[in-house]
Amino acid sequence: MSAGAPVRRLTAAAGDGDRATLGGKAVGLAALLRAGVRVPDTWVVPVGAEPAAADLATVAAHAPRWAVRSSATVEDGTGLSYAGMFRSELDVPAAGLAAAVAAVRDSARSQRVAAYRARSAAAGPEAGMAVLLQPFRTPVRSGLWLGRGPGRGRLEWTDGSGEALVSGAVTPAWEEWADGSRTAGSAPTALSDAGRPVGAACVALQERLGRPADLEFALLDDGLVWLQFRPMTAELGTPSERPAGDGADLVRGTAAAAGRATARGLRLDHADDPRWEPGAVLLAERTDPDWVPLMAEAAALVTAEGGMLCHAAIVARELGVPCVTGVGADALARLASGRPLEVDGTAGTVAVR
Repeated sequence: MSAGAPVRRLTAAAGDGDRATLGGKAVGLAALLRAGVRVPDTWVVPVGAEPAAADLATVAAHAPRWAVRSSATVEDGTGLSYAGMFRSELDVPAAGLAAAVAAVRDSARSQRVAAYRARSAAAGPEAGMAVLLQPFRTPVRSGLWLGRGPGRGRLEWTDGSGEALVSGAVTPAWEEWADGSRTAGSAPTALSDAGRPVGAACVALQERLGRPADLEFALLDDGLVWLQFRPMTAELGTPSERPAGDGADLVRGTAAAAGRATARGLRLDHADDPRWEPGAVLLAERTDPDWVPLMAEAAALVTAEGGMLCHAAIVARELGVPCVTGVGADALARLASGRPLEVDGTAGTVAVR
């Protein structure tokens, strides 16, 4: 590493040619700046740089608390997203910036990253790690958008921090958009910012970006701010029409990753459970990135919580693993009987055979 390398303020001038220095997340934020939308003030510790203490102190003077995020060279690309693979540190005190930068940088060498690369045909080179520094604010609501094409996409959101949403710790509120209009949703009215539906803002931003987009946003007390943009890496399926309710032998959830698989279901409470059997249907309350080595070996994945846009669902689509999320804790318990399960990630159903 180069000692005393400067910490850079991110500008709209950063482009694809800067990925090797600033990383993919920074390049995506710069694209959002060029699209004319609001993003957090962002400083970048470049790949291979050891930030000088004076540089960090200068940055730290801008805010008392910080979000320290990964921006790996392989992250948020057109082939693979590496969604949730690298570490981010939120609500970091100014005095803790150096330690948080080191922790984020070290996450490039984790076991989950190695497992993800090994399973992914488009893995490419190993990651170089830049680190983003952004003033931290607690959002009123946080959300994700995944585009299906012009004017079309899915919006998912929750109250408070987005960490619970992207990690699959909650089953989110959702909206479907087509032809630039809200066509369905879990709530009677659309999520709005100052009277304008957030979904409409996602549709408009996606049009400006010129491609179906994977977007992350936060609603702060003073309005909408965009946190991340990455290209779509796997097609998002179209929701199936499903009758309400579950049967004794059929469980319904969110169709998170297309495909079908039949195998014995195995309920695990943590990623290092020695009872895991490759080729089983992985049943879990939720999965964070530490579960990726198991996901890569699973016939299918079923979770009690989570939506279509959480990191587990994105990674399952990229790995080609059928996935149904948000079935609920009671249904998950019924599935953990040891009998074979037929998982249909396209329809969002799990049948006990």
